[in-house]
Amino acid sequence: MKTPMQLRHHRVRRWHLLALTDFLVSCLAVTALSVVVLREHPLYAASTLSMAANGAQASQGLNPTKLIADPASFDTRPCAANPSPDTCNGKYPVSPPHVYPSYGVQIGAAACIDDSHKIVENQVISDTTGNAVGTLQFWWLGRCRSYFGSVSFSFPLSQVQSVSILVQTETSNGFLQWFDNVSQLPPLVTGSEQTGPISGSTLATDVKLGQQLYSPLIYSPSDPVSAHIDIELSGGISYANYTASYAGGVKQYIG
Repeated sequence: MKTPMQLRHHRVRRWHLLALTDFLVSCLAVTALSVVVLREHPLYAASTLSMAANGAQASQGLNPTKLIADPASFDTRPCAANPSPDTCNGKYPVSPPHVYPSYGVQIGAAACIDDSHKIVENQVISDTTGNAVGTLQFWWLGRCRSYFGSVSFSFPLSQVQSVSILVQTETSNGFLQWFDNVSQLPPLVTGSEQTGPISGSTLATDVKLGQQLYSPLIYSPSDPVSAHIDIELSGGISYANYTASYAGGVKQYIG
């Protein structure tokens, strides 16, 4: 039989264990709630990141209408020679539409596109009746360990209010990936590169831009990456397609 002192110590230890369990459960609940808030309000959570990305876009001349004035913005030879965020991020992946392709190659355009590249996703964009109205492609560039996206569409440019395309890196944290799969919430964004938004009138008047747009490169040798588009048409019609997430060119999970 336990003495009163032993019973008292037993009750104290039991209270400590219950308190510790309650604390751990509370921490887990707070963590889960925080992740939900971040996923449900990505624009708020990534406001600082968006400002940084917009600043990078402005400084690197990612508006495709201005590429001809800044050849360094599509010279991907440094990225191909020494892939890194500094040499790859924000670079236009192909020869600009108003630069003759053979001349573009001479000054460094499309240096990352070689036998190691592959289109990891080719997604048909459909309207509400199921008719194909465009294509979203997602590219993995093995040599440069980078990605880019491209979008083409058949809408008359007079109907296009704006179009943009971005690529984004996402968390590779194991717990958060597990939580994403269980909760079916979008992944936590850690970086992005964007082209646009550009109006249909700009696409129509600028030489050869037409109905196709490319995102800049984003360097990510191992973290998941996905591509997203936003097309706004007159009459309130919009398209917001996105790809699955890929790491090292291999499909991971739906973003």
